[in-house]
Amino acid sequence: MSKELRALLAKLDSAKTEVRSLLNLDKTADAKVKMEEVRSLQERIDIQKELEVEERGGLGNGGRHRAGEETPDLESREDVELEQEYQGIFLRGLRRKGITADMRSVIAEYEKRTVLNEGQTDPAIPDGDLSILVPKDVQTQINEVIRSLDDLSQYVSVEQVTALSGSRVLEAYGTMTPFQELSEYDPMEEHDSPKFRPVEYKLKDRGGFLPLTSNLLQDSDQALLRYITRWIGRKSVVTRNTLITQLLSTWTKKALTNVDAVKKVLNVDLDPAISATAIILTNQDGYNWLDEQKDSNGRYLLTDDLTQAGRKLFKGRPVSVVANRYLPSVGSSSVKAPLIMGDLKQAIALFSRQFYELASTTEGGDAWRRRTTELRTVIRDDIQKWDAEAAIYGELTLS
Repeated sequence: MSKELRALLAKLDSAKTEVRSLLNLDKTADAKVKMEEVRSLQERIDIQKELEVEERGGLGNGGRHRAGEETPDLESREDVELEQEYQGIFLRGLRRKGITADMRSVIAEYEKRTVLNEGQTDPAIPDGDLSILVPKDVQTQINEVIRSLDDLSQYVSVEQVTALSGSRVLEAYGTMTPFQELSEYDPMEEHDSPKFRPVEYKLKDRGGFLPLTSNLLQDSDQALLRYITRWIGRKSVVTRNTLITQLLSTWTKKALTNVDAVKKVLNVDLDPAISATAIILTNQDGYNWLDEQKDSNGRYLLTDDLTQAGRKLFKGRPVSVVANRYLPSVGSSSVKAPLIMGDLKQAIALFSRQFYELASTTEGGDAWRRRTTELRTVIRDDIQKWDAEAAIYGELTLS
């Protein structure tokens, strides 16, 4: 997107805002006059877009299209160009270089095109400061890092949201009655209605900071981005894993003493539909106990998952292992290891406003004393129980 087009779009937004203000003040005549300016700006924008398409060679359609009509590739090309411009400004901000007025307009246009900043005003960004969103392509790299680590959020339902608070409606667990048998001309009775309950969420800010040395900031763009994405990815995994394990610890505990007790949970305590899609989540102590169990013929009960190398199955259910430091065993004389069984995607919902917000400083915190740049990262999410009966928290007594 050219500088001229960005300037016209900014004027159009300003004019529309003024029209709304005049209408709120019941100044209809003034609003009509201002609307003429809005229409004029819209026409200029259409012509400017057409001109830019012509200058690019018509994008493969002979260089001709009607005014006001977007070509199929124009919008995507503009997004790619805007993303590239924004990433350059992002890296410039990381290195504490000045941000010009034109760069601010790029930032405003980029954040406007996302649904992540609804309700926020255009931030005033002083020279050398950085308080903007991580570019989308960098966010993709962060998510790739997260997937390569031991991320427990892959086992729960992740709800992507754009509002800071809200709710989801869940059908309450219960037993439905069957349809009645009907004879010809028999009147039908009113059947039972489904019962629903709301699951509310309220996103919370969570963040941390990373000191960046002068040598790192002077390194190549790719090296700098690679370092930052891996740091944010690891911190995100630790944060989400802690949220999930802390919520799981609020389940009522069920004592387990042997393999038969574990089998009973899968066969009886869980609904058959839940048990069929269940996983077994345990820590290193619990996994070691399971790995030692044998049948009457001396064969180990854990089997290899032929679809995923390195993963083990217990009665056909995947066994996932969490480090003891995240999901610790309890007790000293009689140690009890967690053995959580069920469909965690039905049991837990993680509400995420999936983007990362960065700010940097050379003066706050310890940055001034250490002559470094401190980079602060903020993410927003919340976690709630979805269907508590979809999981059983077992405590396995280790012998």
